[in-house]
Amino acid sequence: MSLQEHRKELNSLQKELRNAFTIDAGVGEIIAKFLHLHGILHSARVAPEAPWSYEDLLLEELDEDGFRQVPDGQEHSVAWIVWHLSRIEDVTMNLLVAGRDQVFCTGGWRQKTRSPIQHTGNGTGLEVVRALSAAVDVSTLREYRFAVGQATREVVQALTGLDFHRKVESDRLQRILDEGAIDPLGMDAVDYWGSRDMAGLLLMPPTRHTIIHWNEAHRIIQKL
Repeated sequence: MSLQEHRKELNSLQKELRNAFTIDAGVGEIIAKFLHLHGILHSARVAPEAPWSYEDLLLEELDEDGFRQVPDGQEHSVAWIVWHLSRIEDVTMNLLVAGRDQVFCTGGWRQKTRSPIQHTGNGTGLEVVRALSAAVDVSTLREYRFAVGQATREVVQALTGLDFHRKVESDRLQRILDEGAIDPLGMDAVDYWGSRDMAGLLLMPPTRHTIIHWNEAHRIIQKL
């Protein structure tokens, strides 16, 4: 299957998940559709049963220099994209959906990845992108993403049908600020998350948002 065909499949799966929420499909069906799409968007280690992995397709043959480069005309590196996707999924799924600690904090990933930042990267400019790209330990960053993916699947499998229409609680949004998980320049993201219910969160950070940035990563890799 070509990459273009893979992308069409991802868009179709995202539409199916959105429709499942719209018609209030059974909780088991919704969770199964989420896990199927989520598994494809992570490495095969996260969901060995997934038919393919967009992450692996893009990253397995990419060398370290390729991870760190910000090509001319691009705003990000692949390393920044992996960081951004991982941090946002961690924050939204653990803090906001589950109301539990971030994987980033419990696993000591700031120190392990040697990252100069702890926030998601929302709203920051090229200087921060380059600093992160140069400093972060690439292999450990991918391990962090793996841990986030596993945690998300645990969170989602514990949800009930009543949870899908539950709004984000204000104290959970406050934790994002208290824990420095968002840069002040990225506060629009917090406002957006606060306006969503749990279904809305599942439809964006760990799925649609990830598709968008993996497509961006592909464009970056083509320019290397």
